[in-house]
Amino acid sequence: MKIKPSLRFYFFIAMLLLGASLTLVFSALTINYFIEGLDTGMRGTMRQLSKVDNVRDGHPVTLINFQIASRWQDVPADIQAQFPTPPKSPGVLQKKMQDVSLFSPPKRAYFLIYMLNDQGEKRYVSKVFNKDKIMQPPKKINSHFTGIFLFGIGGLVVFTLFLFLIMNKISSPMGALIDWTKTLNDKSLALPPPDFKYHEPNELAQIIHSSLNSVQSSLNREQTFLNYASHELRTPIAVIRSNVELLNKMNEAQALNEKQQKIVQRIERAGFTMTHLTETLLWLGRDNAIPPQISNIKLNDMIQQLVDELRYLLQGKAVSVEINSHPFEIQLPTTACLIVLTNLIRNAFQHTHTGRVSIQQINNHVTIENTNIEPSTKQDDLGFGLGLQLTERLIEKFHWQYTNDFMPMGHRVEVIFTHNNLNKTETKESKSIEGH
Repeated sequence: MKIKPSLRFYFFIAMLLLGASLTLVFSALTINYFIEGLDTGMRGTMRQLSKVDNVRDGHPVTLINFQIASRWQDVPADIQAQFPTPPKSPGVLQKKMQDVSLFSPPKRAYFLIYMLNDQGEKRYVSKVFNKDKIMQPPKKINSHFTGIFLFGIGGLVVFTLFLFLIMNKISSPMGALIDWTKTLNDKSLALPPPDFKYHEPNELAQIIHSSLNSVQSSLNREQTFLNYASHELRTPIAVIRSNVELLNKMNEAQALNEKQQKIVQRIERAGFTMTHLTETLLWLGRDNAIPPQISNIKLNDMIQQLVDELRYLLQGKAVSVEINSHPFEIQLPTTACLIVLTNLIRNAFQHTHTGRVSIQQINNHVTIENTNIEPSTKQDDLGFGLGLQLTERLIEKFHWQYTNDFMPMGHRVEVIFTHNNLNKTETKESKSIEGH
């Protein structure tokens, strides 16, 4: 499972690494300054001891555990063992340590400095530090380095807690903004955005609110236009179809010539097309909260009825229709199923000029296939692109399985009608739309 990147996580890790780096750097500097301070104190003490009197060749002086000698031969043997050659640069502190650890003092340490006193006489000042010979306080077993290390760890912990509090303080308005955006719908958009305490999230919330309000207004205008247009189209369509029926009755009394009959037939086909498209638009334009009307549908009877109604599209064409259907009854939204089958069958009839249309129905599985033996270059002036788009939207809305395949000489469409819990589906879609 891939973890999605988070700006909050990245910022927290980056700041934590920065804090840890600074802690390590300053701890190292503290240790270095501590050691430098010890060396400076040791050097100053040894310089002062180099001025001690009564130091002669063969008679070195021991004072506060420091050995002062006037020649190299009088320097203690353990110092000479650590520093085989005598130092030549005056004032330069030389040191060597054994068993060095950050958490405890070194086991042994050797210090040596070469100086010239006020009379210009040579002085070799040395000291041997032996941990075993130093009296330690009863409970003090850690070195100063341990204290510095623990202090650095403590500082890092405090920095982490402070960083966590700051991150929580900064991210809480953004979290509230995210939660607010998840609750946005057509009702909450009518209210002003809440106050998120800071200028940046408030400005972002205002932008989101304005953008979604603009989108919602556009959707409302389109929805209103769709409903008005669909309802208003019903009247002229009804007028067209009623007048076509009147012309057909007049044709029985006084026969029209062949050209007039073709014109009437074209008007009649256009009326049927507009009727189905209008019903589709009305259906899709309904409120999602209204559940569709469900009834028992005999798919085989509906297919046969639609084929009979749409055979006018095959007039004057050398097209054979093969129907292989089996009795099957299922509960489906009547209007949606009728619109889908009508558009698919009509599309197959319309785009087949010379060939065969095969319609097969087995239970809830419907397959429509058209084959053109001689493809025509004639442009279909009625057009059915919109009908197919609306058909696909209906199929998607009710979660029916749908495939649309192109073949070398035709087309093959398959639809599997399923009886879903439509009320639950509508409710889920409504929430999804409101959430967007």
